[in-house]
This record gives sequence, C-alpha cells and structure tokens, in this order.
Amino acid sequence: MAKISIFGGRGMIGSQIAKLFARCGNEIDIIGRDYDGHELGNIVVLAVKFPDLAPLVETHGKHFAGKIVIDITNPISFANLDELLVPQGTSNAEILAGKLLQSQVVKGFNINFSDSLATCQVKGNPASLLFASDSQEAKQAIFAALANSGAKLVDAGKLQRARLLESAGLLLINLAVSGQIQRDGGLVII
Repeated sequence: MAKISIFGGRGMIGSQIAKLFARCGNEIDIIGRDYDGHELGNIVVLAVKFPDLAPLVETHGKHFAGKIVIDITNPISFANLDELLVPQGTSNAEILAGKLLQSQVVKGFNINFSDSLATCQVKGNPASLLFASDSQEAKQAIFAALANSGAKLVDAGKLQRARLLESAGLLLINLAVSGQIQRDGGLVII
C-alpha cells in the first residue's frame, strides 16, 4: 500500500484517479487549493489543468522533493485543439522534470478518459495505462500501487516518450471533441 497525494483530486479526472488508487488499497490524500504544506505521500499526482501547473509547482514544488510525481496534463491549445503548448522536441513532463530535480517525474494518465478510469475498461477490454519516466523505480512503484486495478499497465519507456503521450493526448481529445469517441473510449494495447 502506498500513500497517494492528488492535487486536483476533486476534478473529473483527478477524482477517478483517486478512486482507482483507493480501489487498489492505497491511502488517498486529496489536496485542493488550500494545501497547508503537510507531508505528501510517496506518489504525488498533479491532476490540474495545464495552465494551473506552473503556479502550483512554483508555490509547492519544494514539497515534491524525494517524491514520485505523476504529470497527467495535456499541454494543448484549447483555442484550436491543433497544437501542443510546449516547444517542439520536448514535453511538459520533461520541462517539469527540469524544475523538480529532486523528484522522479512520470508522465501518465494523460491519454485516459474519466469513464475508462472509473471502470478500467475500454469497450470491454482492459484500459491501457501508459507511464513514461527515466526512473524505473518510480514506474515499478506506480505499477505496484495499481496492481489490482484490472487495467493493463504499460511501461512506455524513458521520459522523452512523454512527447508521444502528449501528442496522443491531443489526438484523443480531438477525437472526443468531434464525437468520434466518448469518455469510455480510448487507447487499448492488446
């Protein structure tokens, strides 16, 4: 059992991530805008909107030292849904890792919709949860915390693969906005 601290754990995706970790027997710490600086769990999930991430890290990043930090954001332009808001050749997760040098940053949950996280199913198949990080230890800790989820846990490789996950997030959101997939849809690796 791990202690999971979730910033944004009351939102649509954050609350499903909290329920998922709780179903797997983990202790959950939901953190809103009123974070008081208490000791965080060994896994910290940043389930906030992309524009809110930089201020959160600037204000509270010192509390993430020594923690596994999961970035779930999709840094996309909601003005046109056609571009990522990070420079080419990088990802938001890589930028975050450059700011949180004492943390193990992981990209994950960004290609999953709320309904598929609620059931760990996509149209009758186990949902695929992909995680990218330079820390194998961090990915293994997350996999252990989600071992009983019923989802297919996938090691997506090094943190630079977050570039691909963020692009996939952009694609899936586009498909959802255009009505081609629903919140119970998503990517399934068989």
